[in-house]
Amino acid sequence: MKEIDMPLVEALKNYNRSAPIRFHMPGHKGRKLNVLKELERNLFSWDVTEIPGLDDLQQPSGPIKRAQEKLANLYDADSSFFLVNGASSGIIAMMGACAGPGDEIIISRASHKSVLSALIITGAKPVYLMPEKDEDLGVYTQVTPEAVAKALEENQKAKAVLLTSPVYQGFCPDLKRISEIVHGKNKILLVDEAQGPHFFFNPSLPKSAGEFADGWVQSPHKMLTSLTQSAWLHIKGNKIDKSILKAFINLVTSTSPFYILMASLDMARAVMEAEGKALTDKALELAHFGRDYINKHTPFYAVGAEVRGKKGIHDIDLSRLMINVSKAGYTGYEVERQLREDFNIYAEYADSYNIYFLVTFSNTKGDVDKLVKALSTLKPKGKVRDFVAWPDKLPKQVLEPRCAFYSPGKYLPLEESVGRIMKDALVPYPPGIPLLMPGEVVEREHVKILSRLLISGGSCHGITDEGLVKVVAEA
Repeated sequence: MKEIDMPLVEALKNYNRSAPIRFHMPGHKGRKLNVLKELERNLFSWDVTEIPGLDDLQQPSGPIKRAQEKLANLYDADSSFFLVNGASSGIIAMMGACAGPGDEIIISRASHKSVLSALIITGAKPVYLMPEKDEDLGVYTQVTPEAVAKALEENQKAKAVLLTSPVYQGFCPDLKRISEIVHGKNKILLVDEAQGPHFFFNPSLPKSAGEFADGWVQSPHKMLTSLTQSAWLHIKGNKIDKSILKAFINLVTSTSPFYILMASLDMARAVMEAEGKALTDKALELAHFGRDYINKHTPFYAVGAEVRGKKGIHDIDLSRLMINVSKAGYTGYEVERQLREDFNIYAEYADSYNIYFLVTFSNTKGDVDKLVKALSTLKPKGKVRDFVAWPDKLPKQVLEPRCAFYSPGKYLPLEESVGRIMKDALVPYPPGIPLLMPGEVVEREHVKILSRLLISGGSCHGITDEGLVKVVAEA
């Protein structure tokens, strides 16, 4: 029999054989709660299509409709929707329901790149808000209520405001004040809460966007137990036209939705409905133990509640570990690689200054013990290096994203792109926040930032392996 070569299958097998310690998505960490074992046993038998009795995601009237109603009841929403194309499809649908071609929408610059897809599809015009920045941690933090108020005053025709809460670091803005400002202007507040589906279940976590937003999207595969690529979207009130929203959801959703993903969403909802408080208590306890040990017994700094009230950070998700390593002379990339290669510990991601670990109730005390002991073996290097410094101002925009997307393009070496208009986004990834959007002009500062990022071990979507970027063909 001819040997069958399956590179991806072999890579997955090798990863699983190594019994990795997982602090990355998805939230189930490769472990199955009792209810999820039934999903594994029926993986192939439940892989079906829209036959009678199993409903139709595009126009649900049976069990999918009832499952979505249970989800809405749990999150105190008026309507909730299963998403099988990820939270990205929910972001696109929310924006599409609020803003059409030429309509302005105010967007935090610390937004996921899925926002770009929405801008291209809808033709909406972005008005970007720069978040605050923490120089010591080397990251953007959050937008302030004052920045939102100023943007609304200067852009009175804007249809909506879209914010991210939390960002990858776990930082949350003051959604209560921002909601009062946005709704005081009779505008729509949308929130990308992909990283916060667990907030609703524990008062020790930040308040859920559902208390303040008109529409919000969550990724239960990130911090709960559903399968990767599954997500859900909620709306409350009458500011968002539900018929347009449904039309956009169908526009960006496969006509062959995966029932296994939908089943995992229904199971994740049921698990949290039954045990949400106890499970999130466990995650918080594990993260607290890790944070306390790291700050006492390693040369690193695990960020905690002390950042509340600073640099736009109203609250922080303490069920994740953001560990600053730069003050000990390391880059996050170095520590990530060493943990992976020497200790079989997989972080969620790293940047120049920090390394990030997602702690969920599917992690164990043993996982955290191994992490903190591994970190305690690393000794300080004695000095801070010259790390990446992110821009303080927005790039110059000369074309709308949609116009740049449809313009003829050409590839240039990154070093030769200064002064040119980007056709593709340049997105340090993860976490997927664009440095340059289509239609924005490349400056020398951007080239320096990206060059340093790549040299230090980071990666960037939009730069080819040969170091080329795609610009609009005409200068």
